[in-house]
Amino acid sequence: MVTLDLQSLIIRFREYLQNKGLSYTPQRRVIFEYLCKERSHFNTEELIASLREKRLKVSRATVYRTLGHLEDAGFLRQVALNSTQIHYEFIANTKHHEHVVCESCGSIIEFSDPQLEERIEAVAAKHNVSITRHNVQIFGICRRCREQVKT
Repeated sequence: MVTLDLQSLIIRFREYLQNKGLSYTPQRRVIFEYLCKERSHFNTEELIASLREKRLKVSRATVYRTLGHLEDAGFLRQVALNSTQIHYEFIANTKHHEHVVCESCGSIIEFSDPQLEERIEAVAAKHNVSITRHNVQIFGICRRCREQVKT
């Protein structure tokens, strides 16, 4: 895993905001620093609930706007873990990876596979496409959920 220190990440986000003519406000700081420390997949409402649970004062509108900026700046990526809500993961300090998602319990397994990456690059090259990003998600039922159905 690539680990960038918090200060480096803050500098990058501040530069992104400056280039957009925006400020690194206390609310944006709270959201950004919280996401830098958390290592889970989340949807917007879960993030808002977590921030409130920790008594961090951030408006709902600011959360939504900040997530958009973080995604645009390359700190977050959307992952479709189910068909009903957009989920995000903080990717600024991680290596690229893919997901296996259990459709029953919602557990998420992150994995990296160099051969898969090579194959994706080969497919893109065959079709003369320059990859800007990609996302592989495999959906199924995990062993634990399958075993619970058997009993």
